[in-house]
Amino acid sequence: MSPRNSAKNREIREKSMKKIMGAAFTLVAKQGYEATSISQIAAQAGVSKGLMYNYFEGKGDLLEKLVTTALDEGDKILQGLMGDAPGQTLQNIFEWFFKELRDRPGYWRLMAEFTFRIDKFPFVHDMATEKMKSYVDFIKGLLEQLGFPNPADEARVITALFDGIAIQHMVIKDDYPLREMERFLIGKYCNKKNSNIAT
Repeated sequence: MSPRNSAKNREIREKSMKKIMGAAFTLVAKQGYEATSISQIAAQAGVSKGLMYNYFEGKGDLLEKLVTTALDEGDKILQGLMGDAPGQTLQNIFEWFFKELRDRPGYWRLMAEFTFRIDKFPFVHDMATEKMKSYVDFIKGLLEQLGFPNPADEARVITALFDGIAIQHMVIKDDYPLREMERFLIGKYCNKKNSNIAT
């Protein structure tokens, strides 16, 4: 096989995998893991079931790759939120989080699906434990620079608040006061002079 054909095949493979993963994301976020079948994912992606099994061992493998991809994407986003000062970086994180809740509710529904069914998805425990530690450590470092007396505990509080806010927003949707909570957290943890949230 020529290098050109090999590169073309890789491109086709990557596009097909993205279509399949996008279809799985949409369906699982909408109707849940158990209610979503391989046949439905294939139909949504516009591919055959046979092609799906060329790329993924099964539904569990596909969903594991979905979670891995989402967490890796989160790491890249975090690097892009770095500001000139710790307070600005922390504010950027808060603003990104609340914007994600408003703009990508499907992502949070998907992550909640795995979180609440962690006994069925043991791979989530290992990945979540590792990622959570790295996020807590990162926020702890920012809070240390800002002079908080118990930065480790405060960092765990912030990550727990993120989980709780996301769940409550999924349940009561537009009735949840996202803007108010965003202002509150930025006022509590960041330099208030940097706050520029739209009213």
